[in-house]
Amino acid sequence: MNDASAFEALSTFAEATQDLVTAGLEQAIGRFYACADACNQSAEKALQSVYVFRNGHRAPYDHDLRALSMLVNAPESVVEAAAALSGYYPEVFYSQVAPEVADDVVDPEEAERCIARARLAQRWARGVVFDGQGRP
Repeated sequence: MNDASAFEALSTFAEATQDLVTAGLEQAIGRFYACADACNQSAEKALQSVYVFRNGHRAPYDHDLRALSMLVNAPESVVEAAAALSGYYPEVFYSQVAPEVADDVVDPEEAERCIARARLAQRWARGVVFDGQGRP
C-alpha cells in the first residue's frame, strides 16, 4: 500500500470515529433516530476504511452494510451488526417512517444497541487498519 492509500484508510477511519462521537451526542439530547443514522454512517466508514486499507480505494457502495461487511470479509458478528444498522440509512428509514416521528420510533434502548453495533464494526476495523489484523 502506498502512503496516499494509507492516509485515505486512516482518514476514513477517523471519519467513522467522528460519526460515533456524533451518535453519542445525538443520543444524549434524545435525538434517537439521528443517533441511529450516525451509527449507520460510522459503521459504513469503518468498513470502507478496511476496504481502502486492502485495496487502495473505496468500495462501490449502495448503502447495504451487510454487503459491504461481507465484501471486506468481516466476521459474522460484524456482518450481523452492520446489517442491523442498514435500516437506518435515511432513504430506507424514511420510506417507512415519517420524518416528524423518527425520534419517537427509535427508542433509547435501540439507540444504545445501534451504538454497540457501530462500536463492534469500529473495533474490528481498527484491528485491520491500525494493526494489520485480518488481511486477506
